[in-house]
Amino acid sequence: MDFNFRKPTHILALILVFVTFLVFIIIPIISYFGILPSVQTDQIDNISDSIRSLFGIIFLFIQLALVVALFILVPILWYHFVNRVNLKQMLSNLKLRKKGIDEAILWGTITMIFAFVIIIAIGVVLIYIGFDPTESSNIPELESYFSLPLMLILITFQPIGEEIFFRGFLLEKIDSVVGKEAAIIITALLFGIAHLSFGNVYPAFMTAVVGLLLAFLIIKTKNLYSAITAHILFNLVSFSFYILNKTIQI
Repeated sequence: MDFNFRKPTHILALILVFVTFLVFIIIPIISYFGILPSVQTDQIDNISDSIRSLFGIIFLFIQLALVVALFILVPILWYHFVNRVNLKQMLSNLKLRKKGIDEAILWGTITMIFAFVIIIAIGVVLIYIGFDPTESSNIPELESYFSLPLMLILITFQPIGEEIFFRGFLLEKIDSVVGKEAAIIITALLFGIAHLSFGNVYPAFMTAVVGLLLAFLIIKTKNLYSAITAHILFNLVSFSFYILNKTIQI
């Protein structure tokens, strides 16, 4: 069933999608330009460890709640209200297919390795033109708000919601309107913007590059588990390198 502005449930679904864009796309943009007030990391560092840990748990709960509500439930509600499909068809539309999951995981692992090769190559270019490639990571910013165990939970769970929304739901919807090639580019750009750090554009750029690879991966495998695997592994390996680098510097 196509979208119909005369149906209140369709309008509700559209509003929910807009709220998702507001929280994960529009707010990062205006935060980047300093329009919104932000909590300074030095202010966080000055509070006691116990209070900081409590704030970290609260922030993690809020972030995960937003991921579930907006990245996962919003697509489900859209499919229910607008497309009028059952749960089985929803999973099919999102490409959450158990069939061929072993091959999907394999391709996800290969894509993760390929993504790191590309990111390293971009890092070399950044060094050559005088930029610091360490600024391309948003892990130090996350560490300002979360302890390492909480950060590990976040970077492991959030990719599931992000893949459901960007590569499962949004890629399909944009593809149906403007075509596959444009859908790949648009979702990669939106995915990058969602990772725009305050005052730092490099995480958004690097994430958009990864978003392109993940979109092509979905086109090839037609299985969202491939992108989920690649995304989680990419986060875990990046996290491991970050911890290793901190250990070496101590």
